[in-house]
Amino acid sequence: MAFLVAAFWRPRYGLYFLIPLLPLQTVRYRLHELPLGEKFVDIMLLGVILGMIFRRDGTSFLKTPLNRFIAILAAFLYISLWHGSFYLGEPAPLNLQDPRFSDWKNYLVMPLVFFVVASAIREVRHIKILVLLMVASFLLVNRSFYNTIKDRNLTHFTYDVRDAGPLGYAGDNGLGAFEAEFLVFLLGLYAFDKKKLSKLAILAMCAFGGYCLMYTFSRGAYIAFLVGLGFLGVVKQRKWLLVMLVGLIGWQVFLPNSVQERITMTYTEEGELESSAQTRVQLWEDAMQLFRQNPILGTGFNTYSYLGRTEKYRDTHNYYLKVLVETGIVGLLVFLWLLWRMFHLGFRLFQTAEDPFLRSLGLGFAVMMVCAVAVNLFGDRWTFLQVNCFLWALLGCVVRGQLIADSTRRGSEAVVAVGSAAIPEGHPGLA
Repeated sequence: MAFLVAAFWRPRYGLYFLIPLLPLQTVRYRLHELPLGEKFVDIMLLGVILGMIFRRDGTSFLKTPLNRFIAILAAFLYISLWHGSFYLGEPAPLNLQDPRFSDWKNYLVMPLVFFVVASAIREVRHIKILVLLMVASFLLVNRSFYNTIKDRNLTHFTYDVRDAGPLGYAGDNGLGAFEAEFLVFLLGLYAFDKKKLSKLAILAMCAFGGYCLMYTFSRGAYIAFLVGLGFLGVVKQRKWLLVMLVGLIGWQVFLPNSVQERITMTYTEEGELESSAQTRVQLWEDAMQLFRQNPILGTGFNTYSYLGRTEKYRDTHNYYLKVLVETGIVGLLVFLWLLWRMFHLGFRLFQTAEDPFLRSLGLGFAVMMVCAVAVNLFGDRWTFLQVNCFLWALLGCVVRGQLIADSTRRGSEAVVAVGSAAIPEGHPGLA
C-alpha cells in the first residue's frame, strides 16, 4: 500500500513510511519471510522514484550540489570494485549474488536516500514531519535497546552485556555511533527552540538516548559525542563547553561503575594497551603496510575483509585507513571532500537561513557530521545503512531547506526593491 501511495499519489508518503524503519534492522528482518521482503528498501525507493517520474503531486527530480559528484563517486567505486576482483583473483563483479557487488549496491542506497528526500520533500512542514518521524524511530531504537539490557547485570563490564539492539549486524559500536550522532543533532535543534515544552521534550529524549549511549560501552562513540558537543559549544552555546568540562573532570563520580571500567580498561595497570586496543593498533600498522604496496588506487573496493590479514578481523577498525587501503590516496581524497561538502552544506544553512527551524536543522546536521567524522576514526561506521540512514536523509532536508531559504531571501529582497522603487525621488521616506 505504501508503495502504491508513493508511486501514484504522494512520493513523500513513501519516505515517511520508509525512513523511520531504516535503523530498525531487526524489525525489517521479519519482512524477509514475506514475498520480496528482503527487497523492502529497494521497493519503497522505487515507489518514490516512480512517483516523481509520474509527477502526481508536481514533484520532480532536483538538481542538487552533490548530484554530479555522487554519479562520479558511484562510477569510481564500481571501477575500484573491478580492480578489487582482479586483485583477489575473483570473477568480474557482474552478478547480484556476488557479495562485493551487493555491498557496492547497498553502499549507494544511502546517497539515493539523500537524492529522493531532497527531491520529494518540498516544504518546511514536510521536513518537520520527517524529522519528527526520525525522532519517533530514535525513541523506538532506545526503547528496544533498553528492554534488551534492563534485566542484565550492569554493575561490572563484560563483553557479554553488550548488545546491538535493533541495529542488527551494525554491532554494538554501530549502535553507539547512531546514538552519538542523533543526540548531537537533537542538541542542535534544541539551540533554536523557543517553546519550553518542546525544549523539555528534547532534553528528555537526550537523557534517554544518553543512557543508552552509555551502555553501548563504545569508547569511540563516547569520544565522538564529546567532540560533537564541543563543536556545538564553540559555534553556538557555550554552556555545552561547561557541561563537557564538568563531565571530563567528574566522570568517575557521575558515570556507573561498569562504564568507568570500560573506559579505564584501555590501559593495563602496567601502562600498556589492553588486548582490544593493542589489536586495533596492530590492524592499523598492517593496513599502512598494505597501503604502501598499493598507494594510488589501493587494492580495490571492499577487499580488505577478504584478505585475511590479521587473525579473524575483517576490518581495519579505522574507516579512513580502510578507504586508504582499498581505494588509495585518490579514494581518500574523494571521501574527505565528500565529508567536507556535506558539513559545509549544513553549516551554510545554519549561517544563511532566517527561519529558526531551518537554522537549527543546518546546525544540527553540521554537528552530526563532526560527530560522524570522529566516530569513523575507530571503525567502519559509514557503510552501514542502519547507522547513517538518518544522516543522508537529513542531508536531503538540508539541501531542500537551503533552496527554501534562498527563495525566501530573494522574495524579501524583491519586495524591498519594489517598495524602494515606489518612493518618489526626494521623498522623505527615501532617506
